[in-house]
Amino acid sequence: MIFGGGGRSASVISSSEMAKTLGNRNTAASRVVGRVSLFLEGLVLNAELIRLQTEERRFKARVTDLEERLGSDDSDARLMSTLSNIGLHMSGYISALGGEFAEFPARLDLHHLTVVIDRPGRPIYMSRTGGGENHLAYHLSALLSLHRFAATYDHPVPRFLLIDQPSQVCFPSNASYEAAGGSVDETERQEDVDLGAVRRLFETLHEFVAEHAPGFQLIVTEHANLREDWFQRSLVGPPWSKPPALVPDDWPEIPLQQQ
Repeated sequence: MIFGGGGRSASVISSSEMAKTLGNRNTAASRVVGRVSLFLEGLVLNAELIRLQTEERRFKARVTDLEERLGSDDSDARLMSTLSNIGLHMSGYISALGGEFAEFPARLDLHHLTVVIDRPGRPIYMSRTGGGENHLAYHLSALLSLHRFAATYDHPVPRFLLIDQPSQVCFPSNASYEAAGGSVDETERQEDVDLGAVRRLFETLHEFVAEHAPGFQLIVTEHANLREDWFQRSLVGPPWSKPPALVPDDWPEIPLQQQ
């Protein structure tokens, strides 16, 4: 009887201690819950963070929409197509301007920023073609082809081009070129001047604005002058020969206070 009663007492004590332990854990858990609840009740949401998260969601939705409309990224393919269309006209302009290698396709090399002639077996870069007339032909062919493409497909590129003294390479010397002075007679009087090349140059420029890019404004400052009617109709005014020229010689001599 004594031993039996002791076993029941131990069981009761063990149950009491377990209950006490559980009570302590529940109390501790309640305290943690209370502290978390107190923290959350006192938390003030960051309005700027909410605004930025809203903007992020809006921009992500916009990007997704644009990607769906554009499909896969085909920028490289579109660039190659554009260069191919531009190169389509370059060989024609090189031929019209009397440049070498016009029988081969020409193209723009964006990596080296130059004109390349695709001769079979070995491409020829503009720097290796030699001669001022060749360089003039390649430069103008690239510029005219670029603007022709932009004008044809209505791209937002300003439709004007300023070219300074392009026919100078057709004269034997700078003195001979300057002696032309904007006069038809003086232009024809200069010895060894390649008037055929001068004529081809301006015929190409005239054809460009009249047929290839109507409405395009092409401004050329020149010493040479041709007697052809289409050339004379293209002049915007009499030559600025001296005196007084564009900048009169006596301007530097005028005292500042008298201006």
